[in-house]
Amino acid sequence: MLSITQVSLAYPGSPPLWENLSLRLQPGELLCLKGPNGCGKTSLLNLIAGIIPQYVRAECSGSISLDSLDLQPVPLRERFRFLCYQLNDPDNQIFFPRLEKELAFALENLGLPPDEMKRRIAASARYFGFDGMLDRAPDTLSSGQKKLLLLAVCECLQSPLVLLDEPSSGLSANALATLKDWLEKLLSQGRMVLVADHEFSYLPSGSRFLEL
Repeated sequence: MLSITQVSLAYPGSPPLWENLSLRLQPGELLCLKGPNGCGKTSLLNLIAGIIPQYVRAECSGSISLDSLDLQPVPLRERFRFLCYQLNDPDNQIFFPRLEKELAFALENLGLPPDEMKRRIAASARYFGFDGMLDRAPDTLSSGQKKLLLLAVCECLQSPLVLLDEPSSGLSANALATLKDWLEKLLSQGRMVLVADHEFSYLPSGSRFLEL
């Protein structure tokens, strides 16, 4: 379970984005953060992922835990053993010259055996429509395909907690259908999904919402 208890966040020189925010996310649940631009949806995802305050300065208080693990002292690079995070802008998250390397990098950091890595990469590429494209350069992809590539990385990692920042942005109707199908699969596997978005039509039935 993801537990956020009495969390407050403020950037230097600015009023708090929110104060004493609490939420719980159980295995098999999806919670969608909603609200206008600037309300702190992305900031909350960054806080859970460890980008705030480890790389982006902010005043934070309260507690964030995943099951019995207190996440706050865990370095960002170690949090990705427990969670995966798709950023809103794929160009800020795609670094490698080939799709296969992009999918493999996080798995290498987990120390998975080569055979398991190959199995996960092949299955994820097939699911998200990259079968036969693993030698391509990411900069040849459309913006929607880049977003799907990040989702494919999340699929490879099989993390218990999945953070998605506007995953529907730039996706075609077919890609939105793939996204919805994937989210339903994650929930059926008992994964926890936290989404920030302005579009909700692709969300599985039973999704919860939190207005920030």
